[in-house]
Amino acid sequence: MDARRGRHGRRRQRPRTGDLPRGRLRRAHRAADGQRTRGPDDRAADALRPHGQHSDARPLRLAEPRHRDRDPAVRGPRPPRARGVTSAPPPPLRAILRDAAHQLLAAHCSDDLDEASLEADLLYGEASGLDRAHVIARGAGTPSAASVEAFQALLTRRLKHQPLAYILGRREFYGLTFEVGPGCLIPRPETETLVEAALAAIKEHPRHHRLVRVADIGTGSGAIALTVAHHAPSTKVWGVDVSGEALQWAARNMRKFGLSERVVLLTGDLAEPLSEPLDVLCANLPYVPTDDYEGLPDEIRASEPQIAVEGGPTGIELIARLADQLAAHLALDCAAAIFELGAGQAGFVEDLVTSALISEGRGPLDVRVHRDLRGIRRIVEVRYGYSSA
Repeated sequence: MDARRGRHGRRRQRPRTGDLPRGRLRRAHRAADGQRTRGPDDRAADALRPHGQHSDARPLRLAEPRHRDRDPAVRGPRPPRARGVTSAPPPPLRAILRDAAHQLLAAHCSDDLDEASLEADLLYGEASGLDRAHVIARGAGTPSAASVEAFQALLTRRLKHQPLAYILGRREFYGLTFEVGPGCLIPRPETETLVEAALAAIKEHPRHHRLVRVADIGTGSGAIALTVAHHAPSTKVWGVDVSGEALQWAARNMRKFGLSERVVLLTGDLAEPLSEPLDVLCANLPYVPTDDYEGLPDEIRASEPQIAVEGGPTGIELIARLADQLAAHLALDCAAAIFELGAGQAGFVEDLVTSALISEGRGPLDVRVHRDLRGIRRIVEVRYGYSSA
């Protein structure tokens, strides 16, 4: 069936556009473009819609409110947009540590660049939980943001001249790691010279194969007492200090090294708390003269206890008092007294100790002076009774 024929079979003639009125011509064009023309049914449906709305009418577009950030009058001119700019990659660990070392050197926290580099490595190791060997091995890598943040916090404290040992909470001394902090003197390398002299005096003592009785006067963190006890098992050691706060650090270290059975800690003035005769007495008492104390580095004066550093007008007042107590506490037949002191004090201390012992009938005396690594006459040792061994 031909779709172009009407219901009565006659062929419908397609009207020519030129024969149509103008209104029907527009509708014809819309129909040709695929747009539906409106008929009677549409007009009937329009009667059910609100006034003015038609089925093929476009929705009314209302003016959008001007948003605050779209209004130039409110937001101001737009900043120029950077093109092709990318953030720089984070620097490697080696560069971060190099910069930190130069900061430490510039702030006079270190004497030279090597020392500053060591401090930077130790601070980063503390922040990241790595030992120095691993810190150096990772120098070319990029550290984590958390490690850098923790490192910067520790570096800031050091740049304020807080002691490195207090920041780390520890100090290496004669092969042992001591816990240290506010309230106790930080062990110094020169004191290792005293430990070496004490260990030699113990080894050479006539009773070294039995039990040698040792006292450390002014024990502080316990560095001397505990090191001697650790390296000389045939000893009974007493550590004495006037500061209860310092003795708390000594007690922590004593438990750490498992020396509670052979080390006794006592609070008191010099040798007064001791009751047993001693074979070896060691003392690292304050020896900095009062006038020199103000010239010490800020991190010593501001952080370490003054009572453990300043030794009175001459610097040897406490040493002189202890010298007067020696005869009452040293064994009669054989003993050694060993003192650490400052530069230029060796002659005075030697005279004090020998005079005190001779006046009590001890002798003959064997006087020895030991130099530290810098060549300073740092240790005075006076023995008696050893020659008969």
